[in-house]
Amino acid sequence: MFGKVLVTGASGFVATHLIERLKVEYPLVLVSRNPDRVRELHRGLPVYHVSSMELAFEREKPSYVVNTVGILKEEGGVTYEDVHVGFTKHLLDLSKALGVEKFIHLSALGVSPDSESRYFKSKWFGEELIRSSGLQHTILRPSIILGSGQKLYRDLRRVARVLPFIVAPKMRVKPVPVSSVVDTIYWAVKRRISGTVELCGDRVITMKELFERVLRELGMNRKVFEVPKPLLLPAAILGIGGLDLEQYKMIKDNVC
Repeated sequence: MFGKVLVTGASGFVATHLIERLKVEYPLVLVSRNPDRVRELHRGLPVYHVSSMELAFEREKPSYVVNTVGILKEEGGVTYEDVHVGFTKHLLDLSKALGVEKFIHLSALGVSPDSESRYFKSKWFGEELIRSSGLQHTILRPSIILGSGQKLYRDLRRVARVLPFIVAPKMRVKPVPVSSVVDTIYWAVKRRISGTVELCGDRVITMKELFERVLRELGMNRKVFEVPKPLLLPAAILGIGGLDLEQYKMIKDNVC
Protein backbone atom coordinates (compact mmCIF):
# COMPACT_ATOMS: atom_id res chain seq x y z
CA MET A 1 0.00 0.00 0.00
CA PHE A 2 1.17 3.54 -0.73
CA GLY A 3 2.09 5.72 2.25
CA LYS A 4 -0.55 7.97 3.76
CA VAL A 5 -1.02 11.53 2.50
CA LEU A 6 -1.99 14.21 5.02
CA VAL A 7 -3.87 17.12 3.41
CA THR A 8 -4.32 20.39 5.27
CA GLY A 9 -7.04 22.90 4.48
CA ALA A 10 -9.24 19.95 3.58
CA SER A 11 -12.45 22.02 3.27
CA GLY A 12 -10.84 24.42 0.80
CA PHE A 13 -11.30 24.79 -2.94
CA VAL A 14 -8.15 23.04 -4.19
CA ALA A 15 -8.10 20.41 -1.45
CA THR A 16 -11.67 19.34 -2.19
CA HIS A 17 -10.71 18.53 -5.78
CA LEU A 18 -7.38 17.01 -4.72
CA ILE A 19 -8.94 14.60 -2.24
CA GLU A 20 -11.18 13.14 -4.94
CA ARG A 21 -8.10 12.51 -7.10
CA LEU A 22 -5.81 11.07 -4.43
CA LYS A 23 -8.25 8.85 -2.53
CA VAL A 24 -8.41 6.42 -5.45
CA GLU A 25 -4.78 5.41 -4.85
CA TYR A 26 -3.69 6.71 -1.44
CA PRO A 27 -4.95 6.44 2.13
CA LEU A 28 -5.67 10.00 3.20
CA VAL A 29 -5.61 11.95 6.46
CA LEU A 30 -7.51 15.24 6.42
CA VAL A 31 -6.93 18.32 8.58
CA SER A 32 -9.35 21.25 8.64
CA ARG A 33 -10.81 24.10 10.67
CA ASN A 34 -14.20 22.69 9.61
CA PRO A 35 -13.95 18.96 10.35
CA ASP A 36 -17.71 18.35 10.42
CA ARG A 37 -18.11 19.75 6.91
CA VAL A 38 -15.17 17.69 5.67
CA ARG A 39 -16.62 14.50 7.19
CA GLU A 40 -19.85 15.14 5.30
CA LEU A 41 -17.99 15.64 2.03
CA HIS A 42 -15.55 12.75 2.41
CA ARG A 43 -17.22 10.04 4.45
CA GLY A 44 -15.02 7.27 5.81
CA LEU A 45 -11.76 9.26 5.79
CA PRO A 46 -10.00 10.21 9.04
CA VAL A 47 -10.51 13.92 9.75
CA TYR A 48 -8.79 16.01 12.43
CA HIS A 49 -9.36 19.55 13.59
CA VAL A 50 -6.38 21.80 12.96
CA SER A 51 -5.91 22.10 16.74
CA SER A 52 -5.35 18.32 16.87
CA MET A 53 -2.73 18.22 14.14
CA GLU A 54 -0.08 16.74 16.41
CA LEU A 55 -2.41 13.82 17.16
CA ALA A 56 -3.02 13.35 13.43
CA PHE A 57 0.72 12.99 12.81
CA GLU A 58 1.35 10.71 15.78
CA ARG A 59 -1.62 8.43 15.15
CA GLU A 60 -1.65 8.32 11.32
CA LYS A 61 2.10 8.59 10.56
CA PRO A 62 1.75 10.16 7.09
CA SER A 63 4.49 9.70 4.50
CA TYR A 64 3.49 12.82 2.55
CA VAL A 65 2.11 16.20 3.55
CA VAL A 66 0.22 18.47 1.16
CA ASN A 67 -0.32 21.95 2.58
CA THR A 68 -3.08 23.88 0.80
CA VAL A 69 -3.73 26.37 3.62
CA GLY A 70 -3.72 30.04 2.70
CA ILE A 71 -5.78 33.22 3.08
CA LEU A 72 -6.37 36.06 0.62
CA LYS A 73 -7.76 38.43 3.26
CA GLU A 74 -6.96 38.92 6.93
CA GLU A 75 -10.04 38.47 9.10
CA GLY A 76 -10.82 37.81 12.75
CA GLY A 77 -7.35 38.80 13.91
CA VAL A 78 -5.69 36.10 11.77
CA THR A 79 -2.79 37.54 9.78
CA TYR A 80 -0.97 36.48 6.62
CA GLU A 81 2.08 35.81 8.77
CA ASP A 82 0.09 33.57 11.12
CA VAL A 83 -1.10 31.39 8.26
CA HIS A 84 1.64 31.50 5.63
CA VAL A 85 4.63 31.51 7.98
CA GLY A 86 3.59 30.36 11.46
CA PHE A 87 1.31 27.52 10.35
CA THR A 88 3.83 26.36 7.73
CA LYS A 89 6.60 26.28 10.36
CA HIS A 90 4.45 24.23 12.73
CA LEU A 91 3.61 21.81 9.94
CA LEU A 92 7.28 21.50 8.95
CA ASP A 93 8.35 20.88 12.56
CA LEU A 94 5.85 18.03 12.85
CA SER A 95 6.87 16.65 9.46
CA LYS A 96 10.55 16.57 10.39
CA ALA A 97 9.95 15.15 13.86
CA LEU A 98 7.79 12.30 12.56
CA GLY A 99 9.74 11.37 9.44
CA VAL A 100 7.58 12.66 6.60
CA GLU A 101 9.14 11.70 3.26
CA LYS A 102 7.96 14.66 1.18
CA PHE A 103 6.37 18.06 1.81
CA ILE A 104 4.21 19.58 -0.95
CA HIS A 105 3.14 23.19 -0.58
CA LEU A 106 0.66 25.38 -2.44
CA SER A 107 2.14 28.88 -2.66
CA ALA A 108 1.28 31.64 -5.15
CA LEU A 109 2.67 33.16 -8.33
CA GLY A 110 4.25 36.54 -7.67
CA VAL A 111 5.78 35.87 -4.24
CA SER A 112 8.80 38.01 -3.36
CA PRO A 113 10.66 39.14 -0.24
CA ASP A 114 10.55 42.68 -1.63
CA SER A 115 6.83 42.83 -2.45
CA GLU A 116 4.82 45.72 -1.01
CA SER A 117 2.08 43.15 -0.41
CA ARG A 118 2.32 41.31 2.89
CA TYR A 119 0.39 38.46 1.27
CA PHE A 120 3.13 37.86 -1.31
CA LYS A 121 5.90 38.58 1.18
CA SER A 122 4.53 36.14 3.79
CA LYS A 123 4.10 33.47 1.10
CA TRP A 124 7.78 33.95 0.20
CA PHE A 125 8.97 33.51 3.78
CA GLY A 126 6.83 30.39 4.11
CA GLU A 127 8.59 29.02 1.04
CA GLU A 128 11.97 29.87 2.54
CA LEU A 129 11.17 27.77 5.61
CA ILE A 130 10.44 24.81 3.35
CA ARG A 131 13.59 25.27 1.25
CA SER A 132 15.74 25.36 4.38
CA SER A 133 13.96 22.47 6.15
CA GLY A 134 16.03 19.65 4.68
CA LEU A 135 12.83 17.86 3.64
CA GLN A 136 12.27 16.67 0.10
CA HIS A 137 9.71 19.13 -1.21
CA THR A 138 7.68 20.57 -4.07
CA ILE A 139 6.49 24.18 -3.99
CA LEU A 140 3.74 25.13 -6.45
CA ARG A 141 3.15 28.73 -7.54
CA PRO A 142 -0.14 28.92 -9.46
CA SER A 143 -1.66 31.96 -11.10
CA ILE A 144 -5.40 32.37 -10.47
CA ILE A 145 -6.93 28.90 -10.18
CA LEU A 146 -10.30 28.34 -11.84
CA GLY A 147 -12.86 25.63 -11.20
CA SER A 148 -15.97 24.60 -9.31
CA GLY A 149 -16.01 26.10 -5.82
CA GLN A 150 -13.55 28.92 -6.51
CA LYS A 151 -14.11 32.10 -4.47
CA LEU A 152 -14.12 34.39 -7.52
CA TYR A 153 -17.30 32.71 -8.78
CA ARG A 154 -19.08 33.29 -5.46
CA ASP A 155 -17.88 36.90 -5.22
CA LEU A 156 -18.94 37.83 -8.76
CA ARG A 157 -22.30 36.13 -8.34
CA ARG A 158 -22.95 38.11 -5.14
CA VAL A 159 -21.90 41.45 -6.67
CA ALA A 160 -23.72 40.88 -9.96
CA ARG A 161 -26.97 40.31 -8.08
CA VAL A 162 -26.96 43.86 -6.73
CA LEU A 163 -25.01 45.93 -9.29
CA PRO A 164 -25.71 46.58 -12.98
CA PHE A 165 -21.98 46.57 -13.82
CA ILE A 166 -18.68 45.17 -12.52
CA VAL A 167 -15.32 46.93 -12.12
CA ALA A 168 -12.15 44.95 -12.93
CA PRO A 169 -8.60 46.11 -12.10
CA LYS A 170 -6.32 46.64 -15.09
CA MET A 171 -3.96 43.67 -14.91
CA ARG A 172 -3.04 40.51 -16.81
CA VAL A 173 -3.42 36.95 -15.54
CA LYS A 174 -2.85 33.47 -16.90
CA PRO A 175 -5.48 31.41 -15.08
CA VAL A 176 -4.87 27.71 -14.56
CA PRO A 177 -7.60 25.04 -14.26
CA VAL A 178 -7.86 23.40 -10.85
CA SER A 179 -7.52 20.05 -12.63
CA SER A 180 -3.99 21.02 -13.73
CA VAL A 181 -3.06 22.02 -10.18
CA VAL A 182 -4.42 18.73 -8.84
CA ASP A 183 -2.54 16.77 -11.52
CA THR A 184 0.71 18.50 -10.58
CA ILE A 185 0.23 17.75 -6.88
CA TYR A 186 -0.55 14.13 -7.77
CA TRP A 187 2.73 13.78 -9.65
CA ALA A 188 4.60 15.57 -6.86
CA VAL A 189 3.30 12.95 -4.41
CA LYS A 190 4.55 10.30 -6.82
CA ARG A 191 7.98 12.00 -6.71
CA ARG A 192 7.98 12.87 -10.38
CA ILE A 193 8.01 16.63 -9.69
CA SER A 194 10.21 18.40 -7.13
CA GLY A 195 11.55 21.90 -6.48
CA THR A 196 9.62 25.09 -7.21
CA VAL A 197 7.14 25.02 -10.08
CA GLU A 198 5.10 27.89 -11.59
CA LEU A 199 1.66 26.90 -12.85
CA CYS A 200 -0.27 28.83 -15.50
CA GLY A 201 -2.85 28.15 -18.16
CA ASP A 202 -2.22 28.41 -21.88
CA ARG A 203 -3.33 32.01 -22.47
CA VAL A 204 -2.69 35.45 -21.00
CA ILE A 205 -5.90 37.44 -20.53
CA THR A 206 -6.91 40.63 -18.74
CA MET A 207 -8.80 40.54 -15.48
CA LYS A 208 -11.69 42.14 -17.38
CA GLU A 209 -11.75 39.18 -19.77
CA LEU A 210 -11.59 36.79 -16.83
CA PHE A 211 -14.54 38.47 -15.11
CA GLU A 212 -16.53 38.35 -18.36
CA ARG A 213 -15.72 34.65 -18.77
CA VAL A 214 -16.82 33.79 -15.25
CA LEU A 215 -20.02 35.84 -15.57
CA ARG A 216 -20.88 33.99 -18.78
CA GLU A 217 -20.35 30.67 -17.02
CA LEU A 218 -22.65 31.89 -14.24
CA GLY A 219 -25.25 32.91 -16.81
CA MET A 220 -25.18 36.53 -15.63
CA ASN A 221 -25.17 39.34 -18.18
CA ARG A 222 -23.25 42.31 -16.72
CA LYS A 223 -21.05 44.96 -18.27
CA VAL A 224 -17.44 44.88 -17.02
CA PHE A 225 -15.33 48.05 -16.96
CA GLU A 226 -11.54 47.97 -16.70
CA VAL A 227 -10.11 50.46 -14.21
CA PRO A 228 -6.43 51.43 -13.71
CA LYS A 229 -5.09 50.43 -10.29
CA PRO A 230 -4.65 54.00 -8.89
CA LEU A 231 -8.37 54.72 -9.35
CA LEU A 232 -9.16 51.85 -6.99
CA LEU A 233 -7.16 53.33 -4.11
CA PRO A 234 -10.06 55.35 -2.62
CA ALA A 235 -12.22 52.21 -2.59
CA ALA A 236 -9.41 50.31 -0.84
CA ILE A 237 -8.98 53.04 1.78
CA LEU A 238 -12.73 53.13 2.48
CA GLY A 239 -13.16 49.34 2.27
CA ILE A 240 -15.72 49.57 -0.54
CA GLY A 241 -16.70 46.36 -2.31
CA GLY A 242 -14.66 44.20 0.03
CA LEU A 243 -11.39 45.74 -1.18
CA ASP A 244 -8.80 46.72 1.44
CA LEU A 245 -5.30 48.19 1.23
CA GLU A 246 -3.57 44.81 1.43
CA GLN A 247 -5.63 43.46 -1.45
CA TYR A 248 -4.99 46.69 -3.36
CA LYS A 249 -1.25 46.00 -3.09
CA MET A 250 -1.82 42.55 -4.59
CA ILE A 251 -3.13 44.04 -7.85
CA LYS A 252 -0.39 43.38 -10.40
CA ASP A 253 0.17 41.21 -13.46
CA ASN A 254 0.11 37.53 -12.48
CA VAL A 255 1.58 35.50 -15.35
CA CYS A 256 4.30 32.86 -15.55
